[in-house]
Amino acid sequence: MSTSSLRELLERLGPDGVLACTCGKHHRISVKQVLVGEDALRESAELLRQQRGGGPVLWVLSDEHTEAAAAERWKTAVSASRIAARVLPGEPRPVPTLALVNELSAEVRALSPDLLVSVGSGVISDLVKKVSLDTGVPNWCVVTAPSVDAYSSATAAIRIEGYHRAVPARPSEVIVADVEVIARAPHPLFLAGLGDLLAKYLAHLDWNLARTVTRESLCDTIAGLALGSAREALAAARTWQAHPLAAVRSLTEAALVSGFAMQALGSSRPAASAEHTIAHFWEMAGAVAEEEHDLHGLLVGAACRLVLPGYVDWYRRLAETQVDLEGRLMALEQEPPWDERLEAKMGPFRHKIAEEMRGRVRDRATLAQHLGAFARERESIQRMAEPLLRELSDAITLLAGAGFPFSLDELGIDEHYRLLPVRNVRLLRNRYTTFDLAHELGQEEALVAAISRGVLG
Repeated sequence: MSTSSLRELLERLGPDGVLACTCGKHHRISVKQVLVGEDALRESAELLRQQRGGGPVLWVLSDEHTEAAAAERWKTAVSASRIAARVLPGEPRPVPTLALVNELSAEVRALSPDLLVSVGSGVISDLVKKVSLDTGVPNWCVVTAPSVDAYSSATAAIRIEGYHRAVPARPSEVIVADVEVIARAPHPLFLAGLGDLLAKYLAHLDWNLARTVTRESLCDTIAGLALGSAREALAAARTWQAHPLAAVRSLTEAALVSGFAMQALGSSRPAASAEHTIAHFWEMAGAVAEEEHDLHGLLVGAACRLVLPGYVDWYRRLAETQVDLEGRLMALEQEPPWDERLEAKMGPFRHKIAEEMRGRVRDRATLAQHLGAFARERESIQRMAEPLLRELSDAITLLAGAGFPFSLDELGIDEHYRLLPVRNVRLLRNRYTTFDLAHELGQEEALVAAISRGVLG
């Protein structure tokens, strides 16, 4: 049986893919079937025969590792179909560049298949979803590791001009997650999946903060599903030794719920906040020395642990914070432009920062509304934040006991890049977080200092 969050989400889906929701908006999820179980590979082969019949032409993408883990067996199971396959090298790991997307798209156009199939983890899934959008050919996804929530999202992380960008992609029509296959994935990929789920606590906190302070729209249904699935997976992680397949299934389903939540909302707001911005910066900057540790979820988990002491300290003091409205508005209006105070090491990221800053509204009326909302609601904000931060702290303790590499030394993150994204997180993403409110209140330096003490102390 599915865990409650995935089951609830799928039960809410109408035949047209619209998610039944109380927020008044029509959220759409483009998925026809989700197969999660111990025999999902065989079931998916039968489903292909039922849905496609007549020996469809398939184009299957894997890498050398996922070919051995599942792709070879899956292709044998659907042998009645005509299959064209591309197997990428396993070492070094494939990089999802735009050049590779274009190369694969040209191959697909030349073959004119009926269906694209990804067999792998995040990179393989993202490549196929992007190729699917570019070529107009639908796609299925066969999951081989519970490391990311990309499988069910409507975006793909593609490296463009040196940056990882979340670009539009075509969601998979069918997602296949065979828990026996996934259970054999390398252990760091499990830890990466759990690390990515830690972010749901900070995402939930910062999204609720933005609703209160900036009046950003928040869907309680989607927010609750994303956070609930993370809680379920982390609870299952406590019983990993006794019930490994159940824990694998719970983690996999939590990752799928997170991706569906992003797809339904049309953004990563339910699943990602400042910690993802920090992790993406480390990825873009090539800050991780060892490839084995250069996994998105490991970096996200480390970023959660990095910012947690600052968030705890800052929210603990929140109810005491008084707002000098006119003084703060004057100080904010007198700030020099961001490009005049940009740190030298941020120079290579100037183009990305410029893109993000163009989307911001910084007029006096907007800032006054933010500060006024905070002054009225600071106690309720504190009551919302503190239980989530305690849960996150407990989850980090749990994962540390399971061997999660939270230490920036262990991850091999270059010292020059450890705190650089923390100091500049507001510039790197146009998304309202605790860092933005701290800046507007004149407390950003205190927040960053508390985080820095955790690194340097």
